[in-house]
Amino acid sequence: MVFLLCAMVMLTACSHIQSAKVQETKHNTESPGDLLLPEDSAGIPFFEPMPEEDVSPDPAVIVDKTTAGTPDKIKDETVYTIAFENNARIEYWIKRYTGKNKGYFAKSLYRFNMVRPVMEEIFEEYSVPADMVYLCLIESGGMPNAVSHAGATGYWQFMPQTARHYNLKVDRWIDERRNLEKSTRAAARYLCHLHSIFGDWLLAGAAYNAGEGTICRIQRRHRHVDSFWEISSKMHVNGETLAYIPKFLAALSIAKNMDAYGIDIPPAPEAFACSEKTKVNTFTYLDEIAGITGRSLYSLSRLNPELVRRCTPPGDKTYVLRIPEGSKKTVDAYLRGLDDPGVHYLTHRVKAGDTLYDLSRRYNTSITCIAGTNRMKKDAVLSIGRTLVIPQGTRFVRPRHRHTYVVVRGDTLRTIALHHKVSLDDLIEVNQLRDPGLIQPDMVLNIPPGNLSVRANHIQYKVKRGDTIWGISRRFEVSTRDVMRWNRLSDTCNIYPGDALSIYQ
Repeated sequence: MVFLLCAMVMLTACSHIQSAKVQETKHNTESPGDLLLPEDSAGIPFFEPMPEEDVSPDPAVIVDKTTAGTPDKIKDETVYTIAFENNARIEYWIKRYTGKNKGYFAKSLYRFNMVRPVMEEIFEEYSVPADMVYLCLIESGGMPNAVSHAGATGYWQFMPQTARHYNLKVDRWIDERRNLEKSTRAAARYLCHLHSIFGDWLLAGAAYNAGEGTICRIQRRHRHVDSFWEISSKMHVNGETLAYIPKFLAALSIAKNMDAYGIDIPPAPEAFACSEKTKVNTFTYLDEIAGITGRSLYSLSRLNPELVRRCTPPGDKTYVLRIPEGSKKTVDAYLRGLDDPGVHYLTHRVKAGDTLYDLSRRYNTSITCIAGTNRMKKDAVLSIGRTLVIPQGTRFVRPRHRHTYVVVRGDTLRTIALHHKVSLDDLIEVNQLRDPGLIQPDMVLNIPPGNLSVRANHIQYKVKRGDTIWGISRRFEVSTRDVMRWNRLSDTCNIYPGDALSIYQ
């Protein structure tokens, strides 16, 4: 009897132990964050592979969280301006960047180092940790002309709407997302804004990639999330965002310890070290400036990548152009010698003693031009009180370079635009024509460069739940009519999640 009683006590104790183990396992699997490894793996989160990757880190490898894969000679020695601990997710990208992607990473890092000093100086002005500039290495590889599949452009990969919100000009003449200083200041302001919301620089970086709305939505639904590492794929966030911060920290770690990781690149010259600035107060072509400085158009374009048409913006009297060092006097002298070809029409009320000759001298034009504009003879007597239209500032000389055209009788702006295969609107804007209908023989017009984009940027957009054609058109800044035309959609046609739409920018 005593034996049976002892056996029953032991079985009851065993059942309680088993129940406790089951409860503990259930608690672990339902804990926030990614799936955890077994207890003997130090609780390191298992990095779920990103959709675009074909290799994932080995979950069986046990890594110390604070020194994951770090060479012994750099442990606890590298100084960072943001706080983070190495982990398996960062180590995975370190292995990628120092393994099969080593050549590409080294080239990108060398190019990025050309612009990094300028970026760090600007970030310090805005009290943004200097290490955050390495987000640019992940965004664009330090390339001003980088364009994503969604249309984000420049060093910091701004979409047009966000760029304009931070006072960057984006139009058919200039794209300041490609300007190093202006775009970096915009990125610093944006990161400051994100940090003010999330209070954490890594979360701010994740929001830079995914949008502040995405991270705010995650925090509303998962109240415990107050750091990037607590975000998991279960929270309906895309793989790109989950990989973004590990990529950034991996690149930062390697860049600060290149010798230890076997990255051998020469010191990069600063991109603008051998250049200076000059103010341009008239419409100017880059190839003309390149010619007088003895440099190539390519080298001058690299100094001014925001000039998407390789000319200064028409009508901008204060544009600052970056030119080769030592060429400022030559360029300024050339610019002073350029007559403004813009035609500015004004009115003049005839007074006693006025003649066409006097008016032509006063307004820097010709008798022929004033008479032709007002449909009168050259020797006509002017009536006191009559109002004349005066085309001021016209030039009646032979063109000085290949970008100009001398108007002949019978020309119209439309025929000139068609002949030179340029936009009529561009022709009017470049020449600052207040009344496009009033052009005269012997006028000299500037011919704008053509658009350098040989073909439109094609985007294949996958429709998501809640999308509308109007919403998609607003997102990519195109018209709804164009979206429907490109995809052969009727006015009554519906779109559904999963549909693929072609967008051309």
